Amino acid sequence: MSDLPTLVGAEWLKVRTTRLLHGTLPTAVAISAAGVAGAVVSADDPGTLASAREVRDVLAWTGSGALVVLVAGIVLAAGEQRHGTAVDTFLTTPRRGRVVAAKLAVGAALGLLVGLVTAVGAAAVAGAAYAARDATLPLDDGEVWASLAGTLAYTTLFAVLGVGLGSLVRNQVVAVTAALAWVAVVEHIFIGLAPDLGRWMPFEAGQAIVRTPLDHLLSPLAGTAVLTLYAAAFALAGRRATAARDV
Repeated sequence: MSDLPTLVGAEWLKVRTTRLLHGTLPTAVAISAAGVAGAVVSADDPGTLASAREVRDVLAWTGSGALVVLVAGIVLAAGEQRHGTAVDTFLTTPRRGRVVAAKLAVGAALGLLVGLVTAVGAAAVAGAAYAARDATLPLDDGEVWASLAGTLAYTTLFAVLGVGLGSLVRNQVVAVTAALAWVAVVEHIFIGLAPDLGRWMPFEAGQAIVRTPLDHLLSPLAGTAVLTLYAAAFALAGRRATAARDV
């Protein structure tokens, strides 16, 4: 695996020199910040904004950028198939498993970076929105920091899941469509008809990580464990599939 750092550097260069990073970061931050601000503004009673449930309801929106990172992970893995550069990549590095490993590492780094910036930005927006309603964001409350830390785990794991899915499916449009349809349609059906089963789904596990105040969700620790298993399973499946097939 001595060439892995070189491959990681090459993959990170691709991310930095294309629109992927420049589009993912501001989009994730904007979506999360808008959600946080909207949650504060829509609160009926400013006097309740400092309650544990209201804080969790507001800061859970910080994880909204995870969907953007999921798509970015898919593009990171499947984009080369779409643009026809995968052949050159695999001719340069015939051991394809290492290429996928490098993409997974870069995807995780991208997810962590986006999560960190999103958490900081959303916290700043939340503080300003609280002040605008004559309230104070309780920064001494552990719920605040637990939700913000959960955002980092959520975006990192969703990025890895996206890279795994993109490596497995290869068709970028199909992979992105399937991922968003799963979150928007399939998981909602499960939650509506069988919430005890639906809470074990990836998006619902992510919601648990950021401590969204919904009764059907797993605990934050269990949600982290479940989403980690999903990310690992897709990463392994994508790596094996890429190593076993033709470009």
